[in-house]
Amino acid sequence: MIKFNLNKFTYNWKVVLFSIMGATTFWLFRALNKPHSALISYPIEFVFNKDSTVVMNPLPTAIKIDVSSGGWNLFRRTLIFGVDPLKVELDNPSEVNFLTQSFLSPIVEDQLEGLTINYIVTDTLFLNIERKITKRMRLTVDSLSLSLEEDYQLISSIVIQPDHMMLIGPESIINSFETDFDITPDENRIDEDFDDIVKIPIVFEDLIQSDPSEVNVSFEVDKFKNVKIGVPIILQNFPINRMPVLIDSIVNLTYRVKESFEGEFSVDNFQVVLDYDSVETDSLGVPVLMKYPDSLQQVSMDPQKVRFLY
Repeated sequence: MIKFNLNKFTYNWKVVLFSIMGATTFWLFRALNKPHSALISYPIEFVFNKDSTVVMNPLPTAIKIDVSSGGWNLFRRTLIFGVDPLKVELDNPSEVNFLTQSFLSPIVEDQLEGLTINYIVTDTLFLNIERKITKRMRLTVDSLSLSLEEDYQLISSIVIQPDHMMLIGPESIINSFETDFDITPDENRIDEDFDDIVKIPIVFEDLIQSDPSEVNVSFEVDKFKNVKIGVPIILQNFPINRMPVLIDSIVNLTYRVKESFEGEFSVDNFQVVLDYDSVETDSLGVPVLMKYPDSLQQVSMDPQKVRFLY
């Protein structure tokens, strides 16, 4: 029977492993002492006044360069230690749309000491940086955009405090806005007076800021209803010998009024007149609503023309 010596087997494998590690280390050190060429992706950083500009699209973070150097130097520059990025200074960033190889070449050669720059692989770096500007905007609320409960209406002016804001952001976007900026309360089916904080809705929030970001909006509402009332027609300026007999002696007036005021008006508050000068034919005339309370809304009359006989 063959006996297996586990301790001897383990010892032999350790010897083999250490031999391989030693040979690999020796090979690696010899290789790193020789000159090499490599295509590397090197970090890049743009230096400019970030307080007065807005970066519209993410800036390039690296460029590809073909370089030559000793193996140790390449290893140090690319793998082991954190490297300082190439710094590209932009004096007028909003006027620079791209950077070419010819622009980058002296910067790369100046900052990557110890490396021989064979050529820059990256052809062009594209930039999109705009000047930051501020614009004063008047805040408004479109009354038609308010979500009111059915039969409720606005009965006061809309007050916004403060009534303006400063919009801050890239020049192209800020200049696209008019001087008025609409805001709308998020609340739906409003059925009582409103007095609350409303957030100013800003698109491109990563690029644009508003100061303030929210304002107070207040207004009053009330419930309205439609009311119909029959009003007799008064004849006016007809000659004594041509007094007509009205076939339609009453017109129906429909108006909209606050529900709480519904019972406050009677026929005496209205006056409908058929004037002789408004007679179109010997049997048809156009009555005119001469008097009605100012607080009423959407007053309409039916019929628009009345019949009569002489």
